[in-house]
Amino acid sequence: MSNPWLAIPLAEYEAHMALPEIGQAQWLAKELEFSVRQHSPKSVAVIGCAGGNGFDRLTGSVVERVVGIDINARYVEAVRCRFGGRIPGLELHVADIQFALPEIPPVDLIFAALILEYVDVPTTMRSLRLLCAAGGALVVIVQAADSDTEAVSRSPYKSIELLVPAMRLLNQADVREKAIANGFSPSSSRQVKLQSGKRFIVLSFCR
Repeated sequence: MSNPWLAIPLAEYEAHMALPEIGQAQWLAKELEFSVRQHSPKSVAVIGCAGGNGFDRLTGSVVERVVGIDINARYVEAVRCRFGGRIPGLELHVADIQFALPEIPPVDLIFAALILEYVDVPTTMRSLRLLCAAGGALVVIVQAADSDTEAVSRSPYKSIELLVPAMRLLNQADVREKAIANGFSPSSSRQVKLQSGKRFIVLSFCR
């Protein structure tokens, strides 16, 4: 089965995430900005960068090097067009985080939001460990497994329905266990509930 993320147009994905009744695009951009303020990294990698949501908040920050990774080459090219001239030190890679990544120098902060639901967690954590510098931080956002809302929100953008069979909600304890097994130490955990009623868990780790 082909990866559904290769079949969803970026315009539809971004419009879906920005719908007022969903509100995830705005919130995730704020979480990226908060993570940078909290950890003050010189380098940050955004896993599943899509079209670069939140990248505008990295300009003028302490970050000197931004790495964007996504499985969809069209998404990555959109980031290049939007931010190539605005973010010095921008590095973009088309890659599947579940497998061996290109040779990317480790970063101080990895931001992986709503990614683990679509990948093999143990192999992905191994990739993230290699990408994270010693003493660096990993911020993971997952949708709460015990949420009483639909895993994939209903949308007028029909391509989003391709995600339904691919998405698996995760127990945060399992995510924490897999992270620890790969050399990460838990540092904080908090729950966020959006106006849509969906709940998300923000997990932070250090390496």
